[in-house]
Amino acid sequence: MSSRQEIREEVVRLTDTVESQISTLINDAINATILEIAHPAWAYPVGQEVTHNWSWLKRAPYTLTTVASQEDYVLPRYIGDIYLVRMDSPYRVLEKWSESKFYKGIPQATNTGDPFIYRQWSVEGVSTKLSTADTVDIVSSNNNDSGDTDLVVIVSGRSSGSMVSEEIILNGTTTVNGTITFDAGEVYISKSKDTQGTITATENSGSTTLVTLGKQERNPRFKVISLYFIPGSAKTIRIHYYTHPKILKIDGESPPFDEKWHYVVRLGTLAKVYQSLNKEESSKTAQHMYAASVRSMVLADQDEPDMIIQLKRHNPFLRIPRIRRDQQDVTA
Repeated sequence: MSSRQEIREEVVRLTDTVESQISTLINDAINATILEIAHPAWAYPVGQEVTHNWSWLKRAPYTLTTVASQEDYVLPRYIGDIYLVRMDSPYRVLEKWSESKFYKGIPQATNTGDPFIYRQWSVEGVSTKLSTADTVDIVSSNNNDSGDTDLVVIVSGRSSGSMVSEEIILNGTTTVNGTITFDAGEVYISKSKDTQGTITATENSGSTTLVTLGKQERNPRFKVISLYFIPGSAKTIRIHYYTHPKILKIDGESPPFDEKWHYVVRLGTLAKVYQSLNKEESSKTAQHMYAASVRSMVLADQDEPDMIIQLKRHNPFLRIPRIRRDQQDVTA
């Protein structure tokens, strides 16, 4: 298994550079490579692009319990691509409809009942919307997040209809009150760099938590699904999904897939570092090997050796030759 540090040290050795001078460049190249591998269409010739969802990004279904008369549901930030939505009782697989198909087919979508359609219609910047026009409060769980003018939390949204942003400098575990009153509804919360603690953004008047940001989380996004019929009662919905690829923040972490493919990250990183060092021929060679290796990863990930797609029908015209008695071994 290769950690971020081991990949970086190998890239330094192969490029004959000084680690202290390009370590940040290499770390960024490692994570850029992991994100490229997660979306591998670029590795194929034009016109032959492949959209592939990796088995190593598949997770156990997320369970959503609906609320009577509630149509829209904000999903957890770790849910990436959704590939199946099903309901437990009565059991059914919900069909995904586009916005245009939905409103052409159901112009007045106000009926309640058991859902049979879902739409994925938006991405939110918070897990809970502002319930009313209000300011936003920010606090860290760690006192070390204090007084750094380069470390700010940015709150963006509409105020009196206009799009505005506010930068808030953290004061450790002491809550900092925002000064801009944002309109009710969606706001976006992000931060300029990693923090020592978890950041919590709350609605000022109601103290409702809008979103929390982990130490290494900069700009969270949340998918939203809408159900129709609008649930008339509590229903259990299972959402099957692929999560987002994990990028490496510390030296001890390893790429999020089988270690036999870790060399692919090294190749992709080499191609990027060679390019930054203006070693064009070496970059092209590494990039060619990198793209071919990604295609091999996709092919291997598509293989299901334990799956029997079709049983062969027995041919009635094939007969096992009959053995004559004089051809049999006879022991006394």
